[in-house]
Amino acid sequence: MGIVIISTYPDKKSVFKIANIVVNQRLAACVNYTKINSVYTWKGKIERTEEFLALFKTTKKAKQLLKKRIEKSHPYQVPEIIELRMDSVNRSYLAWLEDSTKRRKSKKRNNSTKR
Repeated sequence: MGIVIISTYPDKKSVFKIANIVVNQRLAACVNYTKINSVYTWKGKIERTEEFLALFKTTKKAKQLLKKRIEKSHPYQVPEIIELRMDSVNRSYLAWLEDSTKRRKSKKRNNSTKR
């Protein structure tokens, strides 16, 4: 099953950094991000700010590690981490998603010496 995790970030640098980390670690197959305008309450005041919305595409198998990684590295005191299940996904995209988030097994080094 495909999963989308939604989060917002204060600037392009922070979203770009996490996007590269999670794709490189195969926790997400893809991260889309775009600049948005947000209106929300924070500590009793209405805030209006520009943020970056990130859509992390992952799988059911990788979602928990992805959420932990986002939470651990997020610059906000209260990070937005919302999970949406993709109930209807074309097979070829789902296959790509699953392949892109498979954890690769590291090759064991052979420590024996040849004589």
